[in-house]
Amino acid sequence: MRKLLVLVVAVSVALPAAPASATPPSPVIGTFAVVTATTTSTRTAGGNTFVTLTRTAVVSGTFTGTTTDEVLLVMHPNGTTSLRGEGTCVCTAEGRSGTFDYRFRGSGIFPTSGSGTYVVGHGTGGLAGLHAEGPFSGDFFVANLGGRYHFD
Repeated sequence: MRKLLVLVVAVSVALPAAPASATPPSPVIGTFAVVTATTTSTRTAGGNTFVTLTRTAVVSGTFTGTTTDEVLLVMHPNGTTSLRGEGTCVCTAEGRSGTFDYRFRGSGIFPTSGSGTYVVGHGTGGLAGLHAEGPFSGDFFVANLGGRYHFD
């Protein structure tokens, strides 16, 4: 009996712990509103104008907090604009506080309309394990957020 007990203890110590279960996906609902936008560079090439901006914004809804990001706008000769960027949010979600990084890309007619997608990852503090993705739409200064999020 003693050998059996030693064997059970040895096997249980050797097995890895079961991973924590992830939360189920939940909807993202909210807005992203630019507070400041500072042009850091502008250049023209091939009829396109390239503008890099550093922005601060307020996020409300599922995620609540402030963001800082860098955006590259490409204004094309046909009147359309494409954009991409990345930033960090000092935010709260589900009562958990921390930071998360996000990336986004989209297109539209600057500054009146735009849409695209975003991805959230690399959370810290209470937002460690946060993942989100979804669409955004609005103009280039206030966007509505959709999509889904979960915690690992």
